[in-house]
Amino acid sequence: MKKILPLACLALLAPRLAHACAVCLTGAGDDSVTEAFNMSVLFLMATPYAVVGGIVSCLIYVKRGKAADVKTEPDSEPAMPLATIQKESATR
Repeated sequence: MKKILPLACLALLAPRLAHACAVCLTGAGDDSVTEAFNMSVLFLMATPYAVVGGIVSCLIYVKRGKAADVKTEPDSEPAMPLATIQKESATR
């Protein structure tokens, strides 16, 4: 910690020595490379949200499916028969 503090102070007092990062030096340009870099950063920022959103939506879909299965369990008798079945009698 004692070695980091003087280096941090030096970097704050002499920004030319720090040379900033590559994004800070080239981020203000209007060339196609800068635009491509900015779009790639936006894509990388959006990817975790898309993954988490997909997982959450899948969990919600499964949860709703299980809830629908519980509601539509068949009863012991159907509400209305689809066909009438006449029993055959052994005696005529």
